[in-house]
Amino acid sequence: MDSTLQLLILRFPAFKDLILDQMAENARLQALSADYGDALAAHALWERTRWECADAPQAGACARDYRRLVAELERDLLRELLDIDAATEPAGRR
Repeated sequence: MDSTLQLLILRFPAFKDLILDQMAENARLQALSADYGDALAAHALWERTRWECADAPQAGACARDYRRLVAELERDLLRELLDIDAATEPAGRR
């Protein structure tokens, strides 16, 4: 299983089956997932190396920007998952 896919399932465990079913076909979910994986990797790198540039004037802004980016992507992913879930809901449940 791809590491980004694992991260998504860890972050959104209630949508595990939906993620596994839709990832191969849904281009928007793929794009959001790739962006999310990249943002998490960049944030993790920042966290590992922030002590090297902690005195830099932009250090605090960088940390906030990474946290904000990850949060925005999580929001977008959740919205996409909810939309997919609503669209695939059996007719009898509506």
